[in-house]
Amino acid sequence: MTIRIYPGMIDQSKEYFNHENDVLVIESGSIKKFEDIEEHQELEKILNEDTELNVILVKWFGDNKQVKLRTLARCRFGALNFTPDFSFDEISNDYCECEYRGNCEGENIVCKPIAFKGKEISNQEIDLLKELSTNDKNSTIADRLGLPVGTFNVLKTNTYQKFGFLTKQQLTKELYIEGLL
Repeated sequence: MTIRIYPGMIDQSKEYFNHENDVLVIESGSIKKFEDIEEHQELEKILNEDTELNVILVKWFGDNKQVKLRTLARCRFGALNFTPDFSFDEISNDYCECEYRGNCEGENIVCKPIAFKGKEISNQEIDLLKELSTNDKNSTIADRLGLPVGTFNVLKTNTYQKFGFLTKQQLTKELYIEGLL
């Protein structure tokens, strides 16, 4: 049996994640509320270097630095997974469920397109893979996704090939590790 430990619990990495209405941070072996940490240097660096991001956040929140940083943490890094958001000089964006997806002027600016196994993944592919990780039959999944069975089969085959999946078990494990399930 493999035991997975979240980033920040036993190393120097940092993991932001959303829990109910809070943004929490795992770092230095403990879980803290976003507001209880005085500085978020890695988030400030992103905010200072990304002009387009800063324009959107200033439009939404004015000069309220704390709210801008919290929003960045919530939208770009808010999924709890086994890949650290910040580890040394590496940054990993997360996929977060968002009620505004598809209708947000900050989409792909505040949040970033998600990469899965090193390749950009669409919302349709995420929905498909989540459905494929269930025990439902392909015809039921196709119906739920509003796709004809033939189109579903082509999409499934192409998605499996794109991400190198061979089995449903492998797919489910990878989705779980990346925080997509």
